[in-house]
Amino acid sequence: MGLNRKDGLRMLALAAAALALGLGANFLAREKLPLLRPLAPEPAAELPPAIGEVDADFVATVLAAPGTLLLDARAGEAFHAGHIPGALSLPLGEFSRAFAALEPRLRQAGLLVAYCSDRACGDSPELARRLWAQGLKNLLLFKGGMEEWTEKGHEVER
Repeated sequence: MGLNRKDGLRMLALAAAALALGLGANFLAREKLPLLRPLAPEPAAELPPAIGEVDADFVATVLAAPGTLLLDARAGEAFHAGHIPGALSLPLGEFSRAFAALEPRLRQAGLLVAYCSDRACGDSPELARRLWAQGLKNLLLFKGGMEEWTEKGHEVER
């Protein structure tokens, strides 16, 4: 049982249609998949020197201060599983959409603190860099993230 020429042409046409649909969907997507470069992340750029790093105890003291916003850079599922009380979800993977929705609040904040899961997570430094590039300079980075927060026994909101 082999393929005849007609079946081969149908398969080729189906493959071409699937490729065209996939490329079209990627073209229209807000967060596009890279087509001509590897999926591996590029080496992280250095943080601007004005972005200081803080620990869980500092975050706990400024948490209730008026004008302080904590920004969770993790994916939405991780945020909903547990986050620092009062934090806003600003997932790095959805930065364009999420930033646009939060921008007025972010610009009014007196202090922004970005965090993610732990020290090894590169999402919070990258989030801080992107916010800096948008003109938000009142930034701090909580690199210890949720891991340090829970190790110190602080409350988690679900």
